[in-house]
Amino acid sequence: MRDNNKKNLLIILNPVAGRRLQRKFNNIVNILQKNGLSVTIKETRYAGHGKEIAGENVNEGYDMIIAAGGDGTINEVINGIYPHQIAFGIIPLGTANVLAKEISLGEKANDIADCLINGHSSPCWLGKANGRYFTLMTSVGLDSLAVAHVSTRLKKNIGKGAYALSFIWQVIKSKNIIYQVTSDGKIHSAYNVIITNGRLYGGQYICAPKARLEDKKLYLLLAQRGGRFNALKYAYLMLSQKYPESRTVTTLPITQATIKCGHDNIPVQIDGDAIGCLPAEVSLSEYALNLIRPVETNM
Repeated sequence: MRDNNKKNLLIILNPVAGRRLQRKFNNIVNILQKNGLSVTIKETRYAGHGKEIAGENVNEGYDMIIAAGGDGTINEVINGIYPHQIAFGIIPLGTANVLAKEISLGEKANDIADCLINGHSSPCWLGKANGRYFTLMTSVGLDSLAVAHVSTRLKKNIGKGAYALSFIWQVIKSKNIIYQVTSDGKIHSAYNVIITNGRLYGGQYICAPKARLEDKKLYLLLAQRGGRFNALKYAYLMLSQKYPESRTVTTLPITQATIKCGHDNIPVQIDGDAIGCLPAEVSLSEYALNLIRPVETNM
């Protein structure tokens, strides 16, 4: 559904960006203002501030709330908006920008501004892990360990490469941890667990081809072989777009799941940020957000 009543916009900006991204952001704001839109910008100052700003302003008369930053910033803002039905847009300025790729949002300032001006509102169902909502995924295993222990300095300097280095380090020091997943009345075991709301993982890599943000459904991916060799093999399969086809990866549509293991301090990640440790209770949201996406894309 096209939304033609977007006049008063609130942008929640994570200001931690390089000069190139700052110029891009300024260009987007200039385009919005030249098209007659009123733009208010509020910057985040600490972790969790995006959620606070969104929650404080969701009923303040804005026609749309926009998250400007990476997937972590987007996650904070959606947790502040939910369950309100205000239009929600994104300006991707992060490392992976998975949600932007999920909705086929272009990278250029003109493309992003055009989406915010002329885009249409589509339902985006959310997952929920231990009380926190996510647009993309939650996971447990080597990838969540890599996310939890990634170097902030390396992430700032080399972007996604920091996650790759963190993952390799976790493979080197890894233990064969088996996770127990109870989902929709059935019990499963796996060495890595991904529960996803969308098709993509870590950027442009397809992990669940049938997943769609508008479907009230999650997908559970279970990696059934452990050890360093298989961890590297699964990474290769993901990078080569063959992960969903592997005979040792089970993919199931689900509505809820509980994840446990016999080890302490195993981190859980959602949308690229660690949120605590196992056990994890995962479910679907009761309501969908109104996500603004490019006109030419379908959910």
